[in-house]
Amino acid sequence: MHRLSQIVLFLLMVNCVYAQKSPHESNLKVDCAECHTIENWKVNSKAITFNHNKTTKFKLDGQHKQINCKMCHETLKFCDTKGKDECVSCHTDMHNQTLGSDCASCHNTSTWIVSDIKGLHQKTRFPLVGSHAVALCRDCHKSGTELRFDPLGVECVDCHKSNYLSTTSPNHITSGYSTECAECHSQGSATWTASNFVHNFFPLTAGHANLSCSECHGDGKYSKVPSDCFYCHEFDYNRTTSPNHVQQNYSQNCTECHTTGPSWLTVEYREHDSKNFPIYRGKHKGEWDKCTDCHTTGDITTFSCTNCHEHNKISMNLTHAGKSGYEYKSSSCYSCHPDGSKHD
Repeated sequence: MHRLSQIVLFLLMVNCVYAQKSPHESNLKVDCAECHTIENWKVNSKAITFNHNKTTKFKLDGQHKQINCKMCHETLKFCDTKGKDECVSCHTDMHNQTLGSDCASCHNTSTWIVSDIKGLHQKTRFPLVGSHAVALCRDCHKSGTELRFDPLGVECVDCHKSNYLSTTSPNHITSGYSTECAECHSQGSATWTASNFVHNFFPLTAGHANLSCSECHGDGKYSKVPSDCFYCHEFDYNRTTSPNHVQQNYSQNCTECHTTGPSWLTVEYREHDSKNFPIYRGKHKGEWDKCTDCHTTGDITTFSCTNCHEHNKISMNLTHAGKSGYEYKSSSCYSCHPDGSKHD
């Protein structure tokens, strides 16, 4: 009988409510019993059967499952939620709009702590690589301690202008260096080593491959440096005695004899065949190891065939018997055999 009385009382209360204006307004299409009990209108949070996740478009997960309804719904008009699905409608934007209003792009509902800042940064217009990957946020975002992360320029010089201006070895300003740092430097490197610089105008190969910049650019200037060998190797030219380049008036065009190999002993005077005597073709190809094999005095203008052919003197005299003007000496050999062939 008592239970029946309670039911009757509840029905009377409901009728009473509908007879009056609902504090939730008429557009709330939810059964009162999902939140209220028949004992009174006081809401028992443990007895609520209203499913926010199924009934509304805003899923309660993470920390949102623990909060009181009134923390989001400040009045009893639960349907008045325009804009309430945006984080900033409840949470103060600590970043002052420097990161936009989509908090969920960095945070989740469980905690405000961002666990993968680098991963998030990789999706921006400035992915973090090299030294940037281990740099502190405040190293670039000077207002980061205030939780402001204002957008920065993505050009190197936007952050590294002071490095450009203060560098003295080499001096970037006096040398007229470009402010496009990536032309020489790689942001993937942990140092300022100019690993990206393309030296195509003078290929750095063989003996030039592992030189430091200062070995050629000793004056600290990196523009308008002559590309001819003699500009850098005048000292080598002057001190060479075997053969003596100065006395013999050797060409200062080093490439006529030398390659860019790591040793000056790499001699390939290919014009020897066309201008003088064939040593890269014909019978004498590969028959010498160094210039002094033929030029025994060190004088490139003189040479001696008989140094090599002396053991054949008797047979050569017999072979040339009756030959007009024959004489066993170098000048005679060369006058008849200018190309070193047998039947010149």
